[in-house]
Amino acid sequence: KFNLLHCKATFIDQLKSGALGARTIDEGGMDEKSGMNFSEYMAILSGNTDLLEKAKLEKRIAALESERKSFNKGRGDAEFRLQTISHDIANNEAAIARMKEDAAKYEKVVKRDKEGNPGNALRIDGCQSSDEKVVGKYLQTLAQKTDTHGQYERIGEVYGFPICIISERTVVDGTEKVQNRFVVEGNYKYKFNNGYIAMSDTHAACMNFVNALEKIPGIIAQYEDRTAKMKADVPILEGIMAKKWGKEDELKQLKSDLAALDRKIQAEIAPKPEEADGVENKQTEGETIDAPTTDTKKSMVAEPFDIYRPLQPSTRPIRTFGLY
Repeated sequence: KFNLLHCKATFIDQLKSGALGARTIDEGGMDEKSGMNFSEYMAILSGNTDLLEKAKLEKRIAALESERKSFNKGRGDAEFRLQTISHDIANNEAAIARMKEDAAKYEKVVKRDKEGNPGNALRIDGCQSSDEKVVGKYLQTLAQKTDTHGQYERIGEVYGFPICIISERTVVDGTEKVQNRFVVEGNYKYKFNNGYIAMSDTHAACMNFVNALEKIPGIIAQYEDRTAKMKADVPILEGIMAKKWGKEDELKQLKSDLAALDRKIQAEIAPKPEEADGVENKQTEGETIDAPTTDTKKSMVAEPFDIYRPLQPSTRPIRTFGLY
């Protein structure tokens, strides 16, 4: 259960499945469902209630720190989102104001029929004819043969708004081709049909630019709708940023309790001073050898313990060999 590879595999599986919870990478979780970790298991085996309490405090602290980290991350995301939204709102409002200027300018000069359809006041530089078919064919020729090398070039105007053409290079079936697009310039560049004119209908080709100006109110409405949705998110994000994590005091108290408990455990396992002195004195007494005093005359060299008596004269008669 507590093999290192097993712990790593368990942690990786929990991380991928989003079931990590309050675990830390070095906790060595035994069972995710029961919530018991390796330190708690060892504390139970040891029978030391202080160790078990320490393991529980560490687990609670890890859970609170994980919660605080998630809270701060959410708050940071809200702050970044609010900054982005505020920037986008400012840009959209500026764009809306400038597009409204173009729309107002267009409405002042546009001529409409009884049904409200705009007339075409198109003038093309280099084409003196006012016939719609001639002008349409001229525009189609420009679309096919012009190459501005990526630069906007003026070709005429409509209701006082300049008309420009730009050439863009694209690769079709491995062959490089030039495509021309037309725009109407005001405070912004407006396009109809993405800037491509009709190549089979001269009337539609001539009306391309008026249709581009007619789209301005619709573009303004889209920007206003986006801006309104972003503004609705601002109070929510501000509320998230104003919140404070309410368990900071609890976390500090738990850390203080853990430090006190750790000091208690260290004090219990440390050797006591009097016990250390007793062992040291005992060793000293057992190892001490008294030196010989100056009063004794005995040699320190080992001597035999046999007692030798002096020789006594013999009382037995002496026999002389050969004389009887």
